Amino acid sequence: MNIKLSYLFILLYALVSCQEKSIVNDLTFSNYVGHPKKITEIVTFANQNTDKSISYFDKDGFLTKKESYNVAKSESPGKRMMSDILIYDSKDKAKRHFETINAENKNVQAKGYFEKVSDSLYRRVSNSEITVMSLNKLLYLDKNNRLAKTEETGHFNGTPIKNIIIYSYTNDVKSEMLFEDLMNHKKSRLIYKNIKLDRYGNSVYEELVDDHGTLQQKIEREFEYY
Repeated sequence: MNIKLSYLFILLYALVSCQEKSIVNDLTFSNYVGHPKKITEIVTFANQNTDKSISYFDKDGFLTKKESYNVAKSESPGKRMMSDILIYDSKDKAKRHFETINAENKNVQAKGYFEKVSDSLYRRVSNSEITVMSLNKLLYLDKNNRLAKTEETGHFNGTPIKNIIIYSYTNDVKSEMLFEDLMNHKKSRLIYKNIKLDRYGNSVYEELVDDHGTLQQKIEREFEYY
């Protein structure tokens, strides 16, 4: 009897281990390779406004924390202060819960979870009473585990949201992004240009232009590896 029980436990452990290994990590969703442990990203928009974030990953490639920064109203031009922190609880890789915390007052601004639905479909759900936000985002993967499409529905600050984004790749590098706003019946296309890769094959610089060749975003990244 003990031998049968031991054999059963081994089978169950093997099954759980196999399921965890099949779960796609956050680096893969972002189309990053290698073993980055910290990624600093600065996005400059057409109006010259910028977003800055610092993401931290464990050795298995799962996001543990993301810090977002805003330009501070201070006497120092360009100085930034941390605005919020996204923290993941990754004990259960198949359904990871997260909280967004205000960096100044330490209050929880939003909560949610990121879960595996199937081998090619994941879901991210987030809710907030502070910003009156409730979002449900489906993420579809292609046969190479690359992000192929997202569908997002819900509302933010009372505004209904329903959009679709489709991604295209050339030689495993993102080449195009099609955005469809179903609420306002608008479609747009952004093309990736002037991409620069580091020695691991991760993009440290890229530009997004519209159909007319007008620059919409400039993205700069700095990678720190394990």
